[in-house]
Amino acid sequence: MSKIFNKIKFLLRRPRVVVVSNENRQMAKEAIYQVLRQHFRVGNEVLIFEANATELENFQFFLKKSPFSVLVSTQGWVEIQEKKVGSKKLTFGFQEGADFQASDIKLNTGTNFKINYKGNIVPIWLEKLFSKEQIYAALAAIAVGTIFGLNLVEISQALTLRQIAQRQP
Repeated sequence: MSKIFNKIKFLLRRPRVVVVSNENRQMAKEAIYQVLRQHFRVGNEVLIFEANATELENFQFFLKKSPFSVLVSTQGWVEIQEKKVGSKKLTFGFQEGADFQASDIKLNTGTNFKINYKGNIVPIWLEKLFSKEQIYAALAAIAVGTIFGLNLVEISQALTLRQIAQRQP
């Protein structure tokens, strides 16, 4: 029943971007909203799913029909993603080869890391946030922001202005 509901929701909304992350969906949604609302009226243009590598098969319909796909880049996902995605694909994560790669992570009174996209490196500061989930959410937001034409500096500033909510599991 859930698959049918998701397909109907997708067909009614016709999102521009489908995001599939293996981390907290709500946190990614908040981060994307935070980045986009500074520049756009946020509507139904982004659809976010939470899944692991074995569940990616369930999202093949959405990934092939959406103009853009933003996918987490971790062990086990890369080969699956190459076979299943028909739309323009961007990946994010910590591993080399991700389109949006986080590196040089430092923890002090928050999390500081660098985002590398097409050779451009921009620092990101997440005050009082220390989990991998927040970094993944920020990476998803950065990828979506670039699809909507924002540059990395604008996105970094939007993420710094209002931090991604700290969620307890």
